[in-house]
Amino acid sequence: MSDRGSKQSTPTLDAGPLEKQDDIEAPKPDPTPGPPQITYPDGGLEAWLVVLGAVICNVVAFGYVTSYGVFQSYYEQFALPDETPSNLAWIGSIQAFMLLFPALFGGALFDAGWFRIPLFVSSCGLVLFTFLVGECTKYWHFLLCQGIASGFAGGMLFSPVMTVLGHWWLKRRGLAFGLVAMGSSIGGIAIPIMVRRLIPQIGFPWTMRTLGFLFLAILTIPNLTLKRRLPTQPRKGIKAVWDHEIFTKNLAFSVYVLSGLVSFLGLYTVIVFLDISAVTHGVDENFSFYLVMRSTFFDVTCVQNGVSGVGRILAGRFSDVLGPGNSVIPAVLFSSAVTFGFPFAKTKTDFILIAIFYGMSSGAYIATFMIPVYGFGEMKDLGKRMGMGMTCISVAALGGSPIAGALIRKYGYDAAGYFGGKILRGLPITFC
Repeated sequence: MSDRGSKQSTPTLDAGPLEKQDDIEAPKPDPTPGPPQITYPDGGLEAWLVVLGAVICNVVAFGYVTSYGVFQSYYEQFALPDETPSNLAWIGSIQAFMLLFPALFGGALFDAGWFRIPLFVSSCGLVLFTFLVGECTKYWHFLLCQGIASGFAGGMLFSPVMTVLGHWWLKRRGLAFGLVAMGSSIGGIAIPIMVRRLIPQIGFPWTMRTLGFLFLAILTIPNLTLKRRLPTQPRKGIKAVWDHEIFTKNLAFSVYVLSGLVSFLGLYTVIVFLDISAVTHGVDENFSFYLVMRSTFFDVTCVQNGVSGVGRILAGRFSDVLGPGNSVIPAVLFSSAVTFGFPFAKTKTDFILIAIFYGMSSGAYIATFMIPVYGFGEMKDLGKRMGMGMTCISVAALGGSPIAGALIRKYGYDAAGYFGGKILRGLPITFC
């Protein structure tokens, strides 16, 4: 009885479950792959060909805009002598505005995967409108063809090119941007000299046709070498073009765009009015053409553009080593200091020094001011961030020079220098 009871009380283990437990395998890793890690060539033939194509786009788009001073001089004397200099200046001002404003649409197309077709259409449009400028005879003709149409085509050419660089460069992105930014210096030197020398020889219409054929030839290169390499994640609706949440949820990006807008209000005060000030103080007008060629915005000089190109390359390299912010802020502070000193220039030597120092510092800022935008979000919506930032800044590009001009007319160059220097100093304060 006790044996039976002990047998009943002794627990028995079922071998089946144990055998089943032995058969259980260790959990396997999830075979579903995560998001691929983004890599950047940072060199190689394809990456350098992208840089070459971007440089040429900058020569044409940015260089054409910065060359408006030579066109304004011709329009005042020959093509449109009955128009006021202020009215003529609006042609160049609108062209400069349109260089940045279309970035909103170009960036959205880029994020959606559309790059090569808009690049080709913009190239053809810029060539066509350059031809048409040579046929213009009335003020509204020039305003429409050169100011609005050529500016828009150049803007659609310029903004996606600045974005596609980020697909190929990371560690040396600043150097790539510096080299590309040098394209505007090359165009700003070559185009005005070409136009100024050809007009007396073959006339204005054939000068513009020659310029158009030049654009046609060199724009073939970027259409063959530029391409994107990272996947797209397009969005539908209005947010594909303008997403206010990028500003509301990313305070750093909002502050940086605001600082850029403020800085562009004063950035070109020296460039725009340096030659006028030089002539006022008795500097030979022919020399002032090579010092600073008069325009309303994005004016350029042969002296200034030469050192500006050097400043752009050095700033790009410093951006890679020290970080974009540590390159942008000193450049703007130095530009601010030179702007404060601009009204005190009285002699030829003074104006040469102003052109050199301001060309170096402003060129450094222009070369690197969009690089920090890469760090404010992911690559999938980089085109939209670039576009929104450039479009906001374009408002300042349109209004900065007229404000400085009004201050000069009412209060003199001291007021313009104080305005430009004070405004420029606002970027480091807001950025920090």
